[in-house]
Amino acid sequence: MADPGQVLTSIKSLLSLKDNSQDDVLNTIIDLISARLKSKIGKGVLDDVPDELKYIVVEASISRFNRINDEGKKSASESEVSATYETDDLAPFADDIADWIANKNDGYATGKFVMY
Repeated sequence: MADPGQVLTSIKSLLSLKDNSQDDVLNTIIDLISARLKSKIGKGVLDDVPDELKYIVVEASISRFNRINDEGKKSASESEVSATYETDDLAPFADDIADWIANKNDGYATGKFVMY
């Protein structure tokens, strides 16, 4: 998934979006999630999210897209269905990010990853 366009394609496929009407929103979300992930793993020195972590961009972007218009909500319920929203899109991937940092020996990922 090295191509950034493939991230968008994967997200649209998983969301069953057939046209380009949501591309601007999705690209903005992808950019924001990617920037946050890069700041967590590379302290601003990475040009791009490593290929082995692009799945985080896909999954976190889908989660963020599904929360549009529900920003700030921690939970919602309707009839017998309830939903709880994660306020940090990267929190579910904290262990994966920490493992990647711990296993990376190429000099640009140092330190320890901690989610607050």
